[in-house]
Amino acid sequence: MIAFLFVLLIGLVLVYVNVSSVAKGKTGKIIGAAVLIVLFLGMFLRSTLVGSCIVTFFAVWLPNSLILYIPWTLYRIGYHFTQPHHLSHRLVRRVGRYLLGISMAVAFMFIGYGMQHNDEYKMNLLTVELADRYTEGFSAVFFSDIHVDPLFNAQKLERFIAQVDSIKPDYLLFGGDLADIPTGVMDSAGYDSLFKKLTAGAKVAAVAINGNHEAFMARSGNNPEEWMRKVGFVVLDDSTACLGGVCFTGRTDFTVARSRDTERKPLAELAPDTVQLIERAADSVTVQDSLADSVAPAVAYDTVAVQRPWILLDHQPKGIEKAHTGRLPDFALSGHTHDGQFFPVTFIIDYVWKLAYGKGALSGVLWLVSSGFDCWGPPVRVGSDSEIWVIKFKVKEADRTQQSDAE
Repeated sequence: MIAFLFVLLIGLVLVYVNVSSVAKGKTGKIIGAAVLIVLFLGMFLRSTLVGSCIVTFFAVWLPNSLILYIPWTLYRIGYHFTQPHHLSHRLVRRVGRYLLGISMAVAFMFIGYGMQHNDEYKMNLLTVELADRYTEGFSAVFFSDIHVDPLFNAQKLERFIAQVDSIKPDYLLFGGDLADIPTGVMDSAGYDSLFKKLTAGAKVAAVAINGNHEAFMARSGNNPEEWMRKVGFVVLDDSTACLGGVCFTGRTDFTVARSRDTERKPLAELAPDTVQLIERAADSVTVQDSLADSVAPAVAYDTVAVQRPWILLDHQPKGIEKAHTGRLPDFALSGHTHDGQFFPVTFIIDYVWKLAYGKGALSGVLWLVSSGFDCWGPPVRVGSDSEIWVIKFKVKEADRTQQSDAE
């Protein structure tokens, strides 16, 4: 976080220096300061339509402008220390205006294309083979990073609801980052009824975890986890639930844990039980009930081994703690990265995360990282896709066939 803030500060300084160079003296400084003031105003009003529009423009324009401003600034610095005379103020102003115009034009083109592209999400299909010790497969729809805000397209969610109702998965799995507006505003906009329809599409259960934006919303007095429970999700917060024939573990997001000033539990503490106690009546043994004139049969318990797939949901794809020993999850799901969302972040995201997108392995576990159903900040995608995943978990047929032949 400190490194990110440092990079952001350097970027804002470069923006101020270059934007203020488009005009002479105090006029240029006023223009540069005005740009920064509008940017911070948009962040402060993030939950409003005006604030969302401001954030959309600046979030797209800022990284693209830095692509132009960084080399130009380095050239000016190098020229200053290697040449006997400075660049003329007139040339600096002319180049500054060109760079500002080009970067703004690129930003508007990205926004025009990227908003339309974001509204169309992809449906990806994935088949995951489970070990032959399990008896039955199951299906799931996984999605992450909805980020409901004033610019969110509710019709996109309605299409998703209809699709889930058509697919009829056993489980609906949500990977965190629900909204960037208060839950009361979501109720007023009718999102509570929409999400109830969505969770009703799962035949067994709809399971959700928190993401880092749940921590941000909790700081403003909201309770997004309780809201998700209200609309039908089973919310797992560093906890495990065995629903039907599958066990799910949902991790508390790292940012949520820090905001609560708590540590995440070791994964070993959250592993599902592999045994189950089965109650039965004991033979030829009775117990006299002291409070009643009756004789009740004694109760005995049998210990039975239980083999159930274990699915892990963790918003940020950081893998499993190195100190973990014991059973590993059969599959893990994450979101958070957005696959960079738009250029140029899509170019550097693979250098930030070991597994930034798609199917891979982390800490010896087969892992899937989704780019998300929608976007944070600008509803813009350039170089990435909004998506859902339809996953079919099936038991290895070859191994089971060999086992049957042996018997």
